[in-house]
Amino acid sequence: MIELKNIGVRFSERDILKDISVMFHPGEIIGLVAPNGTGKSTLMNVIMNYVNPNKGKVILNDRLEYTNKKNEVKIHQLVSMMPDQSDLYDQISGTEHLKIFSSMWKSDATLIESTIKELGMDSYVNKRTGTYSLGMRQRLCFAMQIVSNTQVMLMDEVMNGLDPTHVELISQILVKKKSEGKTIIVASHLLENLEKYADRIYFMIDGQLMLINDGLKEREITTVRVIGMTDDLKEKFSNEFTETNVQTLPNGIVLIDVRGYDSKKLGDIVEFLKVNQVTEFSFGKVTLNDLYSMHYQEG
Repeated sequence: MIELKNIGVRFSERDILKDISVMFHPGEIIGLVAPNGTGKSTLMNVIMNYVNPNKGKVILNDRLEYTNKKNEVKIHQLVSMMPDQSDLYDQISGTEHLKIFSSMWKSDATLIESTIKELGMDSYVNKRTGTYSLGMRQRLCFAMQIVSNTQVMLMDEVMNGLDPTHVELISQILVKKKSEGKTIIVASHLLENLEKYADRIYFMIDGQLMLINDGLKEREITTVRVIGMTDDLKEKFSNEFTETNVQTLPNGIVLIDVRGYDSKKLGDIVEFLKVNQVTEFSFGKVTLNDLYSMHYQEG
């Protein structure tokens, strides 16, 4: 378990992180979502003690804190961050990179071969990394994180440069690691993918964490998504369905909140749309992309 307690970071008279207090538990995948420059990388760097907060502290397993160098070494035996592609050495092979990470964290050496096989890296892993494509390098960075086998794993844009097949593969491995009791914190812009496997998803808003996925995993219909609804028609709809919340996204899509509606009320809304010659609509739920648009994109 890792706890952030009243974390605050201030750069150049600007608050990057403001009094963040949250706990991340074993067997949990946490998603962090925000545009660049809004604090997610800073938050990860605070967890690693690469950035010293102006206030607050990081606590691991209820007892370890970054109070001295000895404790930092102990924490870094249990908490790791996925390396960046710029951290790779072009003159040595992928296998050598994996051996270095396995040795640094004193993990089970058999993880190297099993990870290579699981990620489909056999055909190139013994070649110099300077010959790798962007996707190959990204898979190697992910593999290095996996062979470290730490209790807490931090990953910033883990899916960067990967094709859909490997995005799905790495997603499956993350879920597997979660089942082993790992705490995994992932910053990602692939929102649909993140929504599939993350237990909790936070937006970074004004230097604070906002939990936003409470209702994302609901099975029942919560929303009618409408394309091509004019302002006049929205006003007409609101006059007819006075207790129904209607929200327009910056991309012009209209979301009609129908949580708790029975089949008759849903039928009335469908009939209204058809009578007013609106044909592009669908039933479902609010997505992570919708929420991102609401919070971060200007109309």
